[in-house]
Amino acid sequence: MQINGLQQFGSVQSVGALQRTGPAASQSAAPVGAQSADQLDLSAEAQAIGQESATVLQFGGIRWERVDAIRQSIAAGNYESPEKLSAALDKVLDAFA
Repeated sequence: MQINGLQQFGSVQSVGALQRTGPAASQSAAPVGAQSADQLDLSAEAQAIGQESATVLQFGGIRWERVDAIRQSIAAGNYESPEKLSAALDKVLDAFA
C-alpha cells in the first residue's frame, strides 16, 4: 500500500516506512499483540444530523399522506404561492445570517 502526499510534488512513502513525529513520537510503541481501542469522533454537525434522524424515526418517520398531498398540489399547479416562496426565502436567509 502506498500513501501519496496531498500535493503532486509530495513524496510517496510505503506504509511500513512512515515515521512518527511530534509528541506521539516520544511515546514508546505499543507491545506487539496489544490491542488498542478504536475511536470515532463526530463533528457537532454530524451529531445534530444524527439527533434529527433519531427524532424522525421516533415519531414515525415520513408522513407519507402529507408527502402525497404536496405532490398532488404540485401536480395541480397550485402548490407555489408568493407567501410560501417568501417564507422559504426567509428560512434560507436566516440560515446564512
